Amino acid sequence: MVTQSQIAEIAGVSRATVERVINHRGDVNEDTRRRVMDIVEKMNYRPNRAGKTLAIKQKNIKIGCIIIQADNPFYAELNRGIQEKAEEFKSYGIGVIVESAFFKAEDQIRKIDELLEQNITALVIQPTIDTLMVEKLKEVSASGIPIVTVNTDLPDFDSSFCYVGNDFYLCGKTAGNLLEMITGGTCQIGVITGFANARSHSDRVDGFRDYIQSLPGMRLVAVAENMDDEMESYFAAKTMLNEHPEIDAMFLVAGGVYGAGSAIRNIQKEQNRDIKTISFDDVPTTRELVKDGTIQATICQQPVRQGQIALSVLFDYFVDGKIPDSKRLYTDIQIKIRANIDT
Repeated sequence: MVTQSQIAEIAGVSRATVERVINHRGDVNEDTRRRVMDIVEKMNYRPNRAGKTLAIKQKNIKIGCIIIQADNPFYAELNRGIQEKAEEFKSYGIGVIVESAFFKAEDQIRKIDELLEQNITALVIQPTIDTLMVEKLKEVSASGIPIVTVNTDLPDFDSSFCYVGNDFYLCGKTAGNLLEMITGGTCQIGVITGFANARSHSDRVDGFRDYIQSLPGMRLVAVAENMDDEMESYFAAKTMLNEHPEIDAMFLVAGGVYGAGSAIRNIQKEQNRDIKTISFDDVPTTRELVKDGTIQATICQQPVRQGQIALSVLFDYFVDGKIPDSKRLYTDIQIKIRANIDT
């Protein structure tokens, strides 16, 4: 295993300089920093964390996590990724506290205050778009607590440690492109979204709109919100399709896929309509709808991995002093159809 002393010898600098570069401490000439980091990466240097365990335990690190409380199995998968990493961190004495809150600023702010009372040293959150939330997170960040926004973030908040999740604008464009291929570029479209105040949802709709605006054969007819609730989603889709018999394509932006999918499936049978549908996420109920042909393709965003990465970047920061290479860490966009839905 390569050591810091060996890196220092190769780079022609002192071991203290290497230590400062690796742990992002003190001032180091930019050329020197780059030279050291190039060697670190080429030699696959990994710090000896075993010797740091006692020091980390003495810091009493607590990571507070707030995930959305809604009728969407995606959030359970996100929580699973968080819990898997939390179990790994136990040996370092790092605590992880997970709370759920409704997707409202007042609920999330109340949970943040409760976590602050427990002396958290970092925060992971799916924030709602609200000026009160922006101000609260700025206050938390100013106190020295790193904030990781996961799965969704705020357009007016740039003080976060980093964002972890999909590039949702690109996801929306991808959905538009998929629907173009499936329908041959000619369709009348209904959209069921989750929360208008969730950037992850609004960005998907914006990306979708921007993609189809140059395609005269694709027209957006109606948009409805379902609050990621299955029953709301069922009735929103049913009402939309009955009020707009011209709709022959649907874009299910967020949660509530099974509810909307059930309405689509029923109306297709009752009215002998052919409705092509694109959705998001890979959960058991969505797989069922893909398998029976109600949904032609679903775009997946790796919720477990998002939860894992959100905690991993904080672990690397507290244990190794490592700051993420980018403030936006995107997970892969995966497209699943009937042939690969079980993989």
